[in-house]
Amino acid sequence: MKKIILSIFFLSFCFAANAQDYNKFQLNRAKMYSDYVAEQMSMSDEQKQIVYQVLLDRMYNSNTEIKSKNLTMQKDKQVVYSAQTKIAQQKLKSEFGKDSWKILKLSNEARKNAEKK
Repeated sequence: MKKIILSIFFLSFCFAANAQDYNKFQLNRAKMYSDYVAEQMSMSDEQKQIVYQVLLDRMYNSNTEIKSKNLTMQKDKQVVYSAQTKIAQQKLKSEFGKDSWKILKLSNEARKNAEKK
């Protein structure tokens, strides 16, 4: 019985250790962007969830890479943002085809609209 409990504890610890820790800002922004994109493109809830996850991963991975490399210069950060955008575009392309760039353009539009407020 102890072995089973220890095994379950160990497995749950392994899964928890690999989980990504999104911050509240990233979660809110990804939701706002995906809501905007879904509204503009009349997406289903399933498609909206895919867009949400891709955009959330893009923000998280960009932030993690910038912090891990201790980047402060905007041009250095821009290289990371561009690389993560290409990865996101590839993920979206596998699901949405040619609309992948439109999705990213709309998410950028949502970001600009949020900054104006």
